[in-house]
Amino acid sequence: MNLKRIVDWLDKTLDVKAFSDVSNNGVQIARTGEDVAKVAFGVDASVRTVRAAAAAGAQLLVVHHGISWGGGIQRLTDGVYNVVKAAMDANLALYAVHLPLDANHAYGNNYELARYLGLKNLKPAFVYHGETIGVTGTLPNGKKVGVCSGGAGCHAVDAKALGCDLFITGEADWGETIAAENVGMPMVCAGHYQTETFGVKAVAKAMARQLKVSTVFIPRDAREKAG
Repeated sequence: MNLKRIVDWLDKTLDVKAFSDVSNNGVQIARTGEDVAKVAFGVDASVRTVRAAAAAGAQLLVVHHGISWGGGIQRLTDGVYNVVKAAMDANLALYAVHLPLDANHAYGNNYELARYLGLKNLKPAFVYHGETIGVTGTLPNGKKVGVCSGGAGCHAVDAKALGCDLFITGEADWGETIAAENVGMPMVCAGHYQTETFGVKAVAKAMARQLKVSTVFIPRDAREKAG
């Protein structure tokens, strides 16, 4: 499979260019050659994930959290250098997609998590950096639940304003925890990483189905299911 074709598919499927983001979405590390036989997916562009992707035989790694944010990489040192070196040693390209993956209705972290929880009547909610990335939905008993993956504890107060009975996120700092408590918003912090595996897994399955290319999910924990 041609690398450009895969990148074009990702850009279009996740509507990447429509988003203003703190991440520099798209290809963050190139590779020599355009042929891609396998695409690996993971949450973070860590040395561990890069090496595991290479060991799995991938030529491209797609992640939620890349290595280039805001103004881009200013110095290729320390941890960033280690990630880039590991990728270049393996001739592994890196593609990162942040808010577009959170927000996508078909394959995004929040819609996938909401569907996993059995929520119905899904509606977009929770604005981050000018983009609506989360979702609200209802349980079979009629209770309204807000879902915003990752470090979205700041939106617990917003969930209360939307009439939610429960707010689910990945993690919250202490101030956000107290703020949620003060407005009477029950909040579940299910893990930053754990709540953001849903999107990359869904996109991996869609890519395998639509492009007929081999894909593999790279788990952070050996107890997780790869594939």
